[in-house]
This record gives sequence, structure tokens and C-alpha cells, in this order.
Amino acid sequence: MIAPFRLEPRGDRPAPTVFKQGAHPPYAIRWYGATSLFGHFRNLVSSAIASESVDSRDWMRPLDADEMLANVRTVLGLKGPDAPGASKTLLDSLEGPLWIDWIADTGDDHDVSQAVGRMLFSEYAVDDGGAAITLPRGDVLLCGGDTAYPVATADEIYRRVVQPWNEVLRELDDPRHRPRVLLAIPGNHDWYDGLDGFGRLFRRRARGAESRPEDGTRPERRRRRNRNVGLVAHGLHLDEVGVALRLVRDGAKAVRAFWRGTSLTRRRRLTLEGYESVQEASFWALPLAPGLDLWGVDRQLGRLDFRQRGYFHARRRAIGNQARIWFIAPDPAIAFGEPWEFGAKMLAACKLSLEHDRVLYQCGDMHQYERRAVGDRSLHVIAGGGGAFLHGTRIVADPRPAAVAYPTGSMSRQLALQVPLKLALGRAGYLVHIAAGFLASFELGIGWHAHRRMIWTSLAVSGAIAWALYALAGHKRAHPRHVLALAMPFGAAFGLLPVGLSLLFNTVRAVPHLGRDTLVLLVYAFAAAFLFGLFLTLCALGGLEMQQVFTVLGHPGFKHFVRMRVSKDGTIDAWVIGKDDPLATEGPWLIDRWAWRGGDRPPRR
Repeated sequence: MIAPFRLEPRGDRPAPTVFKQGAHPPYAIRWYGATSLFGHFRNLVSSAIASESVDSRDWMRPLDADEMLANVRTVLGLKGPDAPGASKTLLDSLEGPLWIDWIADTGDDHDVSQAVGRMLFSEYAVDDGGAAITLPRGDVLLCGGDTAYPVATADEIYRRVVQPWNEVLRELDDPRHRPRVLLAIPGNHDWYDGLDGFGRLFRRRARGAESRPEDGTRPERRRRRNRNVGLVAHGLHLDEVGVALRLVRDGAKAVRAFWRGTSLTRRRRLTLEGYESVQEASFWALPLAPGLDLWGVDRQLGRLDFRQRGYFHARRRAIGNQARIWFIAPDPAIAFGEPWEFGAKMLAACKLSLEHDRVLYQCGDMHQYERRAVGDRSLHVIAGGGGAFLHGTRIVADPRPAAVAYPTGSMSRQLALQVPLKLALGRAGYLVHIAAGFLASFELGIGWHAHRRMIWTSLAVSGAIAWALYALAGHKRAHPRHVLALAMPFGAAFGLLPVGLSLLFNTVRAVPHLGRDTLVLLVYAFAAAFLFGLFLTLCALGGLEMQQVFTVLGHPGFKHFVRMRVSKDGTIDAWVIGKDDPLATEGPWLIDRWAWRGGDRPPRR
């Protein structure tokens, strides 16, 4: 048995300036490279399908709260629902508290996923209020969506989550080994695959089905290469070449299967060793303790469907308005200090309010940690550090500061300043460079013999790019005027720079034996990437848009999960455990400690 790890508070330790990268495939997604094309394409297809009102949830059979409770008790070996004295909540069946591990936004780089798994499946010893206590591995593993990137297909979930986590689980020597519960809600990246991969991991196994390792297919062979060799291969973008070839191969297989009238072979089921799934749908409700319900909601790519609204409305009537709701959502209701549309609509669909009801709102989607109180009754927690690239926290001053943010605003500012150079150097991929090259060739193709046409073309391109930048950074429309004021000069710079470079190189022979237009294309490609990175950085520093800038970095740091204890009186105690650099030897540390009871004032009727 491995002794519990002694957990110390992180405190004000300075963040590292250099972070280790994974050295074994699959590598972290380059969001401006070939590895992201698959995700962007599936996003468009899934959005188009959703717009036609084709919804996989129509075929689901959501379990009522009593059925969910019975399934969980069966996995944990507790008293059955038909036994004398059977309980109405899960805590009534337990002698002690219930331990739950929360993690969200998993499945990117293999090495980072494995490091997160080591944190997640470990036990910890911590001083809590002067008393030494042990934080055991959770009886329930609760996954908060976006199981794998760029699209949560069965293969990507297997390669980026199940395989690295099972490697860790096999290393554990736990004499108390027993089945644990696996619960989840889907995020948007799960829906890009129509929940096929999500269902193969999180849907309850059919009765009588045999449990097989992983998924019933032959496990992939792991070739352990030298770390330096892996880093060199990643640095040379050889992984991008491999992904591009794999996409072509998979596309060819799909076309061939279509013409032959056959189907492609898929993994039958995914299994996380020692965990059993209990749900039949992507949304559910579970009674934890008297007066405390755990709800998992699913908005697909837009909203809660009418079946789901009816499901939670009925549950709310059954438990009464004074009950406390632990609300698990795929999106935040407050992000970067501002109201977030998706979360607000989910709460409204369930007839809940953070200001007036007793709600613990917990979510991922933003790859950061943030805790903030809403009134004296509700708590809003973002904890999306399960393995995906980092989203920094709010950089500009927050009128209602969060109680704890990880990383801090100053750490996020330092990272955002690295974006222009790293994007120009191709660290995030070369899609921006390629697009800029096509744009410059289009403008130069007008030719110098048609000056007026070239000028009008440049102006039209400037306007189009300004609109695109505004749409990218102003999608929330929280600060439309500020975004527009920033997008217009950058749009003009993008549109007029090819003409300016062409005039410059027409008079200055910078590189012998290299044609003027060729030189313009090369310089503009890297200059445009730098300009785009600078635009994203200024958006982040101004508090206008915080997601895209960190997407460029693909940063592997500041990973975390939440270990939670639910007591019989319904009190939820939480310890947030994380590492600045998941592949470094230092850490993990205690990032935050909080408790939630939900207040004692009666809620608004």
C-alpha cells in the first residue's frame, strides 16, 4: 500500500517560467495546426446536425433519482432499495462520509494525462483545522465534460484518457480495491462525436454483458521512446505530419466503406479499471443526503431540451424549494468575472438562481480554477484543469474578485505576453501562416498594372479581416465597442501589409535570387501570425477575450482536480489539489480549501 502523500499549501510560490512538454504520443493538440482540423470539421458538422433538431438525447432513457441511487448503491456494495430500512439518500446507506473526486477537461497530451492520473488516484494526508486527516481516493469519480480533444471519439478517449489512466491504476497496490462509481456529463467536445465515445465509457453496461479490459479489442502497443527523441520529433512538427496522414487514411477508409456498403470497426466499450458506470443518459439526478441533490445537466451544443427541463422540474417539485442543489454543468455561469450566457440559460431552464436559491454550481469548460461566492447561499466553482491546455484567469481588475484563482491574474498576464512570438514561430501550428500566404497571393495576384483594383481589393480584405477579428473576440458581445476599436486597425494592417511589403521589396533587394512576390509571401506569413498573436494578447490584457489567446499557447501547466467529502448533514468539504507543472517533480500542493452548506435562510418562493 502506498503511503498517503503529505499535502502542503501552495502558498505564494513563484510559478515556473519553463514547463515540461510531453514526449510520448499522442502529443498535445496544436490548435492552429493539423491536429485541430479534425475538431473544427466535426464541430461544423455537429452544429449543422443540431440545427436540424437531430438530438441523440431523444433516444435516451433518463433514470429517475431512485433508480440512479439504486445503481450507485449496487456498485458500492450498499444496502439494496428493497431491503428493510432502505434509505432515500446515498449518505443514509453509508456509515461515514462519501468521497467524490471531480475532474473536467481531460484527455490531451498522453504524458500530462498520466501525471494527472497519478494525482487523481493518490491518497493525501493534510492538516485541516489543526487535525491531521487523510483524503482517500473518491468512492465516485465525477467527470465534468470534454473527455478528450480535439473530438471525444472512442479512439481519442482511449488514447488520451483511458490508456494513460489505466497504466497508473495498474501500478496501484490497494488492498482495499473495490468497485467505484463513474459519473459524467458531456461537454461540447463530447458532442462533436454525437456522444458515441462518451456513451462507450460512461453509459451503464448492459445486463449480462461481460466486462473486458479496455474495450474488448487488442490494446495498442506502447513504444517507449527516449524523452529527448520525443521532444525533438514534437519540435520538428513530425506529429503534425503523422496526424495529417492519419486523417487522410481515415477519410479513405470511410469512403471505401461507403462504396462497399460496409461499416467501419469501432471500439465496443471503454473501461476505466476499478470503476463502473451507472447512468443511462447524459443527464441525471442523484439524492446524496437529506435536503441535498446532485444534478448533472447537458445542454448539447445549445440548450437543455424539453425532456430534460421536465425531468429537473419534476425532481425539484419532489424535493421542495428548500433543498440544496449541487449543480454540475458543462459551462460556467460566471467566467472571467462576467455573466456567461450558457450557464445562465441552464440555470433558468431548471428554474434555479444563484442569487436566491441554494446552489453549488460546479463546472469545467474553462481550463482554470476559480472559486467565487454568490450572495451568502451559493458558490460558483470552475475546475477545468484535468489535462487540457490552460486557460488563464482574469487579468484586468475584477470588480467582484474571485476568492481564489489558479493561476493568478499576474501569472496569466506573463503567459499572455508570450503569445505573439510563439504564434509567429509556429509553436501552435502553421494554419495562420498558410492562410496569410493565400491572402497575400490573392492580393498580389491583382498585379501592379491595375493599381486602382489592387487598392480596392486591399481595402475590401481589410474590412473582411476586421469583421472576422471582431466576430472572434466579440462573440459574447460583452464589450462590442472596445473589440471593434481594436479590430479595425488590425484589420487595416492585415489588409494593407502585402501592398506595403511589395512596395518595399520592389526598391530594396533584401534577398538575392528570390523573387519579390515570393519574399512578400514569406515575410507576410510570419508577420501576419505575429500580428494575430498581438491582437489576441491585447484582447486578453484588456479583458475582452481570454480563451483564444491561451489556445495558441497550448500550455500544459496548472493542472488540478477537486477531492470532496459529503457528510451526513449535507455539508460538502473540498480540497483542490494541483501542480503548476504536472511533469515536474515538485508538488502536488493544496491549491484551495473550502466548505459549502448553502446557508440557512429560506429560499425565495
